[in-house]
This record gives sequence, C-alpha cells and structure tokens, in this order.
Amino acid sequence: MSDRYRELNDERFDVIVVGAGTGGLTAAAILARRGKKVLVVDQHSVAGGNATIFRRRGYEFDIGLHYIGDCQADGMLTKVLRAAGIEDLEFEELDPDGYDTLVFPDFEFKIPKGIEVFRDRLCEYFPREKRGIDRYITLLRQMDRFSKLMGNPAQAPSTLLRSLMLIRWRNATLGEFLDSCTKDVRLKAVLTAQNGTYALPPSRASLLIHAAIALHYMEGAYYPKGGGQVISDRLADAVERYGGKVLLLTKVERIAVRDGKVEGVELDSRHLGRRFIQAPIVISDADLKRTMIDLVGAEHFHSKTVDRTRRFEMSPALGVLYLGVRRDLKAEDHPRTNYLINPGYDCEPAYAAVARGEFPEQPFAYATIASLKDPTNARVAPHGITNLQIMSIVPSDPTAWGVNEEDASSRNYRRSEGYRHHKLIYARSLIAAAERVFPGLSHQIAFEEVATPLTQSRYTGSTGGTSYGIAPTPDQFLLRRPGSKTEVGGLYLCGASCRTGHGIMGTALSGLMAAAEVTGDGLVREVLGSPH
Repeated sequence: MSDRYRELNDERFDVIVVGAGTGGLTAAAILARRGKKVLVVDQHSVAGGNATIFRRRGYEFDIGLHYIGDCQADGMLTKVLRAAGIEDLEFEELDPDGYDTLVFPDFEFKIPKGIEVFRDRLCEYFPREKRGIDRYITLLRQMDRFSKLMGNPAQAPSTLLRSLMLIRWRNATLGEFLDSCTKDVRLKAVLTAQNGTYALPPSRASLLIHAAIALHYMEGAYYPKGGGQVISDRLADAVERYGGKVLLLTKVERIAVRDGKVEGVELDSRHLGRRFIQAPIVISDADLKRTMIDLVGAEHFHSKTVDRTRRFEMSPALGVLYLGVRRDLKAEDHPRTNYLINPGYDCEPAYAAVARGEFPEQPFAYATIASLKDPTNARVAPHGITNLQIMSIVPSDPTAWGVNEEDASSRNYRRSEGYRHHKLIYARSLIAAAERVFPGLSHQIAFEEVATPLTQSRYTGSTGGTSYGIAPTPDQFLLRRPGSKTEVGGLYLCGASCRTGHGIMGTALSGLMAAAEVTGDGLVREVLGSPH
C-alpha cells in the first residue's frame, strides 16, 4: 500500500474521484482496472465514507454498514465487486429464520429469508388478510423482475407486460399502496417496520424504494467478515493494485470548470499544501448539493438545475448509540438478528416530530449486535462484553442538539455542555426502548458513545447530517433523481442521491453507472447481465 497521506507524484490523471465512499471507490476501482489513471481524494483519514469503522480502546464500531443483501454468488453486489476486482470477501449470514425481529407492544414478528417463506409467515399471523398479502407479494415479485432490467435491457418488453401493477403504482407512496391491500393496522405495521432503512414514513416513502430494499434482503441478510471497513479497504486496495492513487486527509476545495468542461480539482492537504491536479473527467461522490453549489459553482449550471438542486429534500438524519454491554450474547446463544423496536403500530408521529425539529417522545429503535454478526472478530469488544448499536431518526438542526449555527460550522460544538446534555438524553431514550428486548440494559453498560447528525456532517460533509442522500419520496425517485451524467462536460455523479439509491448496494451501483458513462461501452450489461 502506498502512502495515502503524504505522497502525490503526478499532476495529471485521466479521472479524479472526489470522495472515497462506496460509490466513488467502486467507480475508481472499475475504471482503474480498465486502464484509466485514477486519483481518489477524501478529507477523512480512512477510505469508505459511511462504510468505515471507528475504534475505541477494546472496541470497533461500524459507522453505517449494519447488514447487506445480494451477497450470494450470483447476487448484484457480488457482481459489482467482482467488476472492481474483488473476489475474496467472506460474509457471515444472519439468522435465515429471522434476520430482522420486529418488536411491537403485543407481539413479535421475524422476517425470514425467502419470499415464499415470508408470504407464508404473514398468512400464518394474519390469516384473514391473505388476499392483501398476496397483492403485496405480487408487487415485490414484479419489482424483482424490473430491477434485473439494468443488466438485461432486451427483456424490457416482456418484463413490463408482466409488471402492470408496478407500472400503475410507480409514483405512489408506500402508504397509498398498502391502503389498497389491507386495513389491518398490525399487518401494515409489519410491512412498514423496516422504514428506518430509508428513513421515511409510509405516507411519504416511494413505494418503489420500499420494495427495492425489502427485496434486497429477501435472499439473505449478511455482514462482511472482519467488519464494515473490509469492503472499503478491498476497494481502495484494488484502486492501487490497478495503478490508481488514493489520497486521504485532503479536501477538494474546487472542481475547476472552463468553457463548460471540467479541467481538474484544487486540493488542500495538511501534508502537501494546496495543489491543482488536472483531469478531463471528475466523478463526485461528495454530497450532491455541496458538489453542485459549492465545489463546481451554480454559475456553471442551468438555473433550473440549480433551483432543483436547492429544492431537493434531504432524508432525515440518524442518531447512533454505541454500547459495550456487560453481557455475553454469544455465550447465551442469542440469535443473529436485528431488532426493530416499535412503541406502537404507527411510525408517522415520530417522523412528524423530527420534521418539526423535535425528538420523538417515544422513538422507535433499531438495535444491531456486531458481536453476533461477526462472532470470530475479537476486535469488536473485550472478552465477555457485547458490542451493541442502537439508532433512530433524529432532528438534523443543530439547535435541536443545543448547538448554535456558528458553533456547528466551527466545530466547537463538541465541547458544549448543551450538546453533551442532549446526547445524554437521547441515549437514555434509546436505552429505555431497547430494554424491552434487553431487560436491565441500563445497568450493564461498560462503554457508551453517541454519534449525531453533526458528527456525520463533520466527517462526510453531508447536507443535514444525513447518510441517505436526498429523500426517496415519489417525486425524488427513479428518473426524478440525478443520473450519473451532468450538463458540465466531464463531470459525473455517484453516491446516495443518485438514481440507484442509498446504502451499500445503491451507492455501489451508482459507482458502476458513473464508470459506464466514462467508458461509454456496455459495461452495465457486462457486469449485471445474466450469464445466458
């Protein structure tokens, strides 16, 4: 591995990638493997964006990778990583009988692997709702066929003829579609319980983003062996193995444009100082709004593009509580499952509170257990201690965290007593929610730390501290989201705000799409197409 901090021996590259998130690293590795001279630049000290870890004495905690799907041999993620030159990743599978356990006031429901098994379990719990359940399952099957068109566009006519329900409801919210399936509030609560994976309530979430994410885990939920940093490390290593360069602790101050075309980027490195690096192609994996308005400049885009970019609504942010718990869940043979803990059957009030800049009185909570997902990794926690992470949606406005705008921008907020106080209150609310699953948790804590939207913005530069990009509402999804290509020559986009969506899978696909725009060939069909 070359020096990723102090060494940059070239002044010109074929491609510069701004941001070393999953999308940027995927694009860079694919292009480097195809002979392009690639430079990846990121302000953080490690590559990976949200797919990174942070360490505390005796612990490793994931930033944003909690579980992923499509990791089977013919899975979409496997295909994209293979195109980037990565074949040696190993994954631990979560419990096939219930990778997600939904906890409600009067019952629990485990989401199993396999769409038929899932359908049968729904019918077992809700025998009077079989018609509505089958309608929902039909929609998922049509979405599954539709998603495969990226690699097999020739199948579009026959697929579309078999996807009439999907076509009819393509611009609907999840809530609107479920109203056509059932009136049972408990069934609706089960079908919408994974809303935290896209951070919108049923009344506002695109039906298609919900269906895509539900399907993503349906053939198995996995966790990378060795931790969430592994995928990022493999991608960064691939960039260098194929002749590219990864430069960290370096901020891109400006993407230079002349006569409608990119010329390169201006860098500011704590080790190398300010430098201008030339390239005819720049791929930005940075926050969409900051890319367009700050790095490139509004003057280089049509006014409609600028207005649209400024109006984009960002997804709600997440607050994460990282815990070391004096309890050995591995020794207790606890199942490898995540817990989605709900105070009731309606998540709408929690989202309404966050939209008002308030913390929900009774937050829903997502709890994931790294010690069980990666049981052979001794780095996640000291012996006998369990690594437990709990999260929920939170207000992104700094004032909700006791921080004024000036301190937030100067990063002095970390020393603020108000900030610490609000983090403590938030932590107590999540612990109280989690005690429904882990009784006595508040008395078993050996380590505790909270990450907020301000933390997210500090490390990734995201608008509003979100890790999900622009909100996947119906009017901000599919073709209503930015594509890879922009109106500035040589400037391409990837990342959570692009058409392929957020998360590891969505951003990896965005990197593939950006790389395909650069190569100008049938790269997407080559990577994602069926072997026959």
